[in-house]
Order: sequence, then C-alpha cells, then structure tokens
Amino acid sequence: MLLMFLLFVAIEAFAQSTGGVITGSVSLPAVQSVRATARGNLYRSRLSPEAASGAATQATASSGYEDVIVSAHPLNFKPKVEPLQGARIIQKNATFIPRVLPVTQGTVVEIVNADPFYHNVFTLGKGERFNIGRRPTGDVQAQKISSVGETKLFCDIHTQMNAVIMSYDTPYFVRLQPNGMYELKNLPDGMYEVRVYHPNFPMIKEQVEIKSGQTVRKDFALGN
Repeated sequence: MLLMFLLFVAIEAFAQSTGGVITGSVSLPAVQSVRATARGNLYRSRLSPEAASGAATQATASSGYEDVIVSAHPLNFKPKVEPLQGARIIQKNATFIPRVLPVTQGTVVEIVNADPFYHNVFTLGKGERFNIGRRPTGDVQAQKISSVGETKLFCDIHTQMNAVIMSYDTPYFVRLQPNGMYELKNLPDGMYEVRVYHPNFPMIKEQVEIKSGQTVRKDFALGN
C-alpha cells in the first residue's frame, strides 16, 4: 500500500511539474492558386539580367498547414523569453524556406542564398526594416529580430518570393502538424490568449484557462 501511495504521489507531482496542455486542430479552406504581384520599382535599378535569370514567374499555390503557427500568450503573468538558436531561412529554387518562420523576440535569423543566382532580401510593413541588397550564391546574412509581430520578407529580383518572420513575446508556440493538429505543452497555470496565425487569413484569438495536469481541446477554422 505504501508503494502504491508513493507511486500516486510521484505521478501527481510529475503532472504538476509538466503543466497543462492545449491541443486541437486547425482547418483551412481549400487551396487556391494566387498570382504573384510585383512590389513596384523601388529597388528596380539594382537588378541585372543575369541576376534575374532562373526566377519563377508563374502562379503559385497558397500555403497550407505548414504556414500555421499556434501560440499561447499568458494574460496574468509574464513568461521568460529567450532568443532561439539556429533560426534560419533558406532561399532555394526562388522560394523562401520556410515561408513562415516563428521565433522569439531578440532572435538572430540567418538568411542563406542556396540558389545558383543572385537574390535580394528587403522588408516591408511594421516589423524589422532592412534591405540587404543583391547577394550571391552561398551568402549568409544575419538579422536580429527585435520587434514583436510580422516581419515580411521579399526579393525584388524574384517578385513572386515572399515570407514572414513571426516574432513572439511568449515561448509557447508551435507549427501546425501536417495532419492539421497542434499541441502546446508544459503551460503553467493561468489564463491564456490562444492565437492562430496564417499570413493569408485574419488571426484567430480565444481565451483559455489552464490548470496543471489538465488538457484543453480547442479546434479552430481559418477563413470562416
């Protein structure tokens, strides 16, 4: 009996130490084709015919589950947030990979040109502002992301290219799995605002209360 009691206490202590869980699914509308739009002539004087070779100009398909980030934002305490290590976006086949990169505030992101031709990287919008110019094959540029929210990336040489660095002031976020499921684990007790982000849809926000050892199921539908 004593052994069983100690085992029960150990299980309870483990459940409390690991915190709560928010899990569920995110559904998206059917994938549609979208045509790239040019960003104007702001940097057009920096281009050259050889740099532009290899660019894809055809219509591209909107992204799916891999572009969805689910995050939990504490409402009654301030979480400890540290910069991530090894954050990287690769330019390959005239595409940013990944298209959406989630990081914590203060993370340094490496942008790598893995194509056999020139790329440019510049930003638009309210996030970090930079323009690293034309970059040859193999070039690596490091950019610190100090702001919170979207930093939108573009390549003026290949105007169909776009990506987002999504910076968070919370450590609790996860990319949606290929089957449309997500799981946020080890959440301390408290109230949270759960946010579902995709660059093509309005963000979804919903408040959830979490208690240690508890699993809360929340399903979302983007684009509804």
